[in-house]
Amino acid sequence: MQRRQFLSLGAVAAATAVTGMPAFAADKAPVSMTYVASWPSSNITTHIAARIIQKKLGYPTHLTSTDAGPMWAAVASGRADAMLTAWLPTTHQVYWDKYKKDVVDLGAITEGTWLGLAVPKYVPINTIAELETHHAKFKNRITGIEAGAGIMINTQKAIKAYDLKDMELLTSSTAAMQAQLKRAVERKDWIVVTAWKPLGIWAQFPLKTLEDPKHIYGVSGHIDAIINPKLEKSAPRVVQFLRDFKLPLDDIQAMMVELNGGKSMPEVTAQWISAHQAQVDGWTKA
Repeated sequence: MQRRQFLSLGAVAAATAVTGMPAFAADKAPVSMTYVASWPSSNITTHIAARIIQKKLGYPTHLTSTDAGPMWAAVASGRADAMLTAWLPTTHQVYWDKYKKDVVDLGAITEGTWLGLAVPKYVPINTIAELETHHAKFKNRITGIEAGAGIMINTQKAIKAYDLKDMELLTSSTAAMQAQLKRAVERKDWIVVTAWKPLGIWAQFPLKTLEDPKHIYGVSGHIDAIINPKLEKSAPRVVQFLRDFKLPLDDIQAMMVELNGGKSMPEVTAQWISAHQAQVDGWTKA
């Protein structure tokens, strides 16, 4: 089900009050962007870009929250102009293979993405294969997130590939996984969780990744900006900005911690833009 944030000309005052975004030029066509709100990195990156597009380039933005598959389909079909959440080359490979003829990849916004299993640094193991030997210390479980998530599917594959016959993958949620991790670290308990980068836990807890020599989770990658080709003609300055726009993984993770601490999305995104004003000016120069 799609969840939309529609910033129209008639709603400029309300949008400015809620998001801190300024009014925009009436003669510029809106730029529609789609993202996955439940993925903190997608949420943060999209809102920062939308704020810059409105404030510095003067284009209104329409933001549509959906899921990964519909997000790619919307950009490929032209129902949306852009998305900033293409996890490549591995995680979203199936979508890239399906839609690459209908979209344009503007390049990486964030480098160094990773998916896999992680443990606290005080746990003396370094590979996924070692989990079976110490299964009792982990209470025979891997703490996961939402059912159906790509990392959960990969973890089921990892259990088979590494013969983790005494380990069970527990379904929960991203928030519940982080809460379990927090309690375990406070008590110095052994815990293994499904994890990825960027995610706020790396800025909160002393963690390490477990080596995956069989590459069940793929390799380190990047998050790219993907557009519908029509945007190159309708908003070339926006396209150039999206080619230049970079958001470091560590910055995203730090902002996730701030959001978890109670700050609002407009507050967090405005602070980041203010702290990187020279870069933003460079990305949006005429």
